[in-house]
Amino acid sequence: MSDTFDCRAVAEKFKTWACEELSRLPRIPALATVLFKPRAQESSIQYRDLVLKDATRLGFHAKKFEPSSESELWSLIGNLNSDPAISGILVFYPLGGSISDDDLMDLVSPLKDVEGLHSLNLGYLIKYKKFLDAGQTKCVVPATAKAVVKTLQEHGAQIEGSFVSIVNNSMRVGKPLGLMLENLGATVVKCHDKTKKNDLEECVRRADILVTAVPNPDFSIAPRWIKKGSSVIDVSYQGNIDVAKAREFSKIITTPDNRIGQVTRALLFVNLIYCAKTLRARP
Repeated sequence: MSDTFDCRAVAEKFKTWACEELSRLPRIPALATVLFKPRAQESSIQYRDLVLKDATRLGFHAKKFEPSSESELWSLIGNLNSDPAISGILVFYPLGGSISDDDLMDLVSPLKDVEGLHSLNLGYLIKYKKFLDAGQTKCVVPATAKAVVKTLQEHGAQIEGSFVSIVNNSMRVGKPLGLMLENLGATVVKCHDKTKKNDLEECVRRADILVTAVPNPDFSIAPRWIKKGSSVIDVSYQGNIDVAKAREFSKIITTPDNRIGQVTRALLFVNLIYCAKTLRARP
C-alpha cells in the first residue's frame, strides 16, 4: 500500500506563513475575484467561493466581481489595475470570449497578477528569476504548478535527476510546472489528451514523478502503466487515475479526499502577500 500526499497539511503550512506575514503588513491586502458571468463554469464558481471563504478565515479582504459582458470585463480589469485598494486580481478561466485567455492574462497588471500568468511573470519563470530586486521582493509564479512542486518537496520526493511526465500542457498547469521542475534539475516531458496512446503509455511507464491534470471525465490513465515506486499527483477534479488500483504501483499518491487544490488556494494568498509587498516597494 502506497503512502498518501497530505495536501491538507501542506496547505496549512502556507496558510500559517501567509497569516504571519499579513500581521506584519501596515495594510490588509485585498483580492479581487473576477468571474465572467455569461460563461461561468460550475467548477469555477465553486472554486471562487472556496477562495472567498479562505480569505475571510485567514483575515484578508476579498471582493467578488461578475461582469456580464466582455466590454464590462475589460473595463473592470483596467479599473482594478489602477485601484490602490486592490493588491491582487484573480480571473477564473476559461472565459471563452472573443479574445483568447492567454491575451486576457496580459491585461491583468503583472504587479497584481496573483496567478503569475502575465507574460512578464512567466518570463521570470523561464529565466529562473526568484526575486524582482536584491533578495527582497519575490517573483510570482502560477499557483497550481507551484502547489505541485511544494507538495513534492514537502514529502521529500526526489526531483533532481528524476524523469517527470506531465499529462497537461496548459498555461496554468503543464507549461509552468514543466519549467519549474526543469529548473530544479528534472528531465520533463509533457503529454496531453491528444497524445497517441502508445506514446502516453511509454511516458507514464518511465515517470519517476507523474502529474496528470486533464479536465475531461472520459480521460483516464491505466494504473498498470504507473512505474513501481513513483510519485503520482492527480490534479484533475474528476480524477484521471483509479487511486485504489494505482496504489499497487506508486510509492506515494494524491487521493480525492485530500486534493492539491487546497495547496493552490493557500499559495494564492502567499502570492497576494508578494503582490502587496511589490506594490508597496513601487513609487
